[in-house]
Amino acid sequence: MTSISDVANIVNQGSTATKEEKKSNDLGQDDFLKLMTTQLQNQDPFKPMDDGQFIAQMASFSTASGIGELQESFKDLASAINGNQLLQFSSLVDREVMVNSDTGFYDGSNEMTASINVPASSSSLSVNIYSQAGVLVDSLELGPQAPGDVSFAWDGLDSDGNQVSPGKYVIKAETNYGGTITALDTNVMAKVESISMGVGGRPPTLNLQGLGTMSTSGIAQIR
Repeated sequence: MTSISDVANIVNQGSTATKEEKKSNDLGQDDFLKLMTTQLQNQDPFKPMDDGQFIAQMASFSTASGIGELQESFKDLASAINGNQLLQFSSLVDREVMVNSDTGFYDGSNEMTASINVPASSSSLSVNIYSQAGVLVDSLELGPQAPGDVSFAWDGLDSDGNQVSPGKYVIKAETNYGGTITALDTNVMAKVESISMGVGGRPPTLNLQGLGTMSTSGIAQIR
């Protein structure tokens, strides 16, 4: 004999099924009442279901149905939020953003710009530019620096003054603190080519020229 709690389980399973599965698994209020009536008609007259059990099974059905509706509401809300975020960030396409990265992209004509966060006064600050193969391409001496963000630009010329090929280049910044050489984090400016919808409730991602994808949460500056 089918119990009302079994009906609740069917509804709960239907809340996580696909739309096609829901059409065959979900039970409406009329279906529930029909099954409840059938259960009452077919119960053992010598062991009738007591009022407490009956009420508990009805509560179970109501709770399962409510959870399913709540899950659907959250899914709709998440989709709306992601869609709104995608619309907002779409204005960044063809603009440049500053993101935390030790790799920049040189397009062959425009300077590759970046910045370094200097946490304390430094007697000297230097930047080395490397190819993807790890070959030193150029070195920039930025001299003594006060605490804060230090911006710089690389013109795409190697140490001999030759124009390099377009592509990705690794940036390594170092500072001198009392005779100790310390590596520092770098931020690079990159062009946004497109925006992709976030997956699983995550924020949208930026598709950056030559650098691939990066979360919008990593944006430090917009230009």
